[in-house]
Amino acid sequence: MTVPLYRIQQGRSPLLLISVHEGSHIPEKLHDGSGRPLGLSDPSDLERHIALDLGVGELTTHFAELTAAYVFRVTHSRLVVDLNRYDDEAECIAPAADGTEIPLNRLATKRERTLRLDEFYFPVLKALNTFVEDVALRLGSEPFVISMHSYARVQKQDPEPKREDICVFGYPEFGISPNLENFVQHLRAGNPRLVIGNNRPFSARTPGLQTSEGDYRLACPVTFQNVVQRNNVFNHFCLEVCQDLLTTPASQQRMAKQIRNALAGAIGLGTAPASQPARALAFSTDG
Repeated sequence: MTVPLYRIQQGRSPLLLISVHEGSHIPEKLHDGSGRPLGLSDPSDLERHIALDLGVGELTTHFAELTAAYVFRVTHSRLVVDLNRYDDEAECIAPAADGTEIPLNRLATKRERTLRLDEFYFPVLKALNTFVEDVALRLGSEPFVISMHSYARVQKQDPEPKREDICVFGYPEFGISPNLENFVQHLRAGNPRLVIGNNRPFSARTPGLQTSEGDYRLACPVTFQNVVQRNNVFNHFCLEVCQDLLTTPASQQRMAKQIRNALAGAIGLGTAPASQPARALAFSTDG
């Protein structure tokens, strides 16, 4: 059965969720001669944060149900291609991830890399851009865009545990975002036991921006093209939730409600309007 490159869900509110790291699929054409996905010898690597953002797919589903949001989901593993990296970056088709070698990525020739980008990267990014444009046209204004992610508390290459439980971040070089600040304030007020980071430990930057050595910020085409280049940078933030808060269906539902409540308090979004259920569609380049 062909797995689509992405799935979209039509919504009924001015909220659009983008989830590019929830997918886990690795096509058979990217298995080695022994049938191992990308040549990985340890199957458990496919259940680690290097292959997908654990729990974020379920979190996005619950959050979308509560808010009637539009949703764009990528189905393939970030080890196939990472939509959140530019195509000329090594991490876009990572030869290694958090101390684990990815053999078929490391051994990929220039032509093989180009073919993979042409099949799994550029069509999906183009579809996402078109989807955001279509949603804006349907709404008559730019949607509020949240990029959904999760992260590991501890990594092999960074064993110091991250103290933050949730990170909310945007593009600080454009100045303070009132919507981001209000959301963080409401999320902290509703969850006093959690450490809510504001542009820490993650943050975004525009590509080509001159930054200091060791700057932790990332230039990500997904949000840059669909937020910054659409002059919508303050109607957006990225949400990173620590994976240890998303380990069970109950915890995923609870986190979705907490995020919904903070969003409703901060900017008036978060209550799903009564209507017909949203419709999910799937798309593939295989026909």
